[in-house]
Amino acid sequence: MQLCRPQPLAAALALVLALTLWGQAAQAQTLVLSNLVVDNQSGALAARFGVALDSLAEVSDALQGGMTLALTCRGKLALAGGMFSSPQVAAAEMTCRLKYDQLTREYSLTLPGREAPLKNQRLDELLRTGWQSLTLEMGPWKLLERGKEYALTLDIRLHQTDIPNWFKRTLFFWSWDVAPQTSYQLHFKY
Repeated sequence: MQLCRPQPLAAALALVLALTLWGQAAQAQTLVLSNLVVDNQSGALAARFGVALDSLAEVSDALQGGMTLALTCRGKLALAGGMFSSPQVAAAEMTCRLKYDQLTREYSLTLPGREAPLKNQRLDELLRTGWQSLTLEMGPWKLLERGKEYALTLDIRLHQTDIPNWFKRTLFFWSWDVAPQTSYQLHFKY
């Protein structure tokens, strides 16, 4: 009588399938944008907006499990109306870091341009305070020309930050995003 052993290829495929399904289940929450506007703040071209998560359970579990998360916002401003590609006028990026301290049982949020992180024991209150009104400075206002149409593209991503490079290279096909990347576009005429 011969015992049946699983084939290595079948076991590897089962592992990849399980990881894929687990990764899709972990990405159930989405990033929601609010109040996207282009503004002149003291001669600076700025994109102002708010960000929220429709579900905090997975994010809270990830933070309490020791992960450090980052909200990365990338903005690109281009002339609108190009057939294939439009000339880029300005670009900027900012990152907000989110952690959980096991000793104090507080979540902390580090925002660009702010020395001390925001802290709160409730994640929903912390994110509402910190992400309700974000500003991404794109450059000087004089970059805009009167009478031209522009398109502002804003890409928002919530991802893990403390993953070793060797691990990223090993699992190059894996998404480290906690919420799927979301893109928004605003068209305006100056």
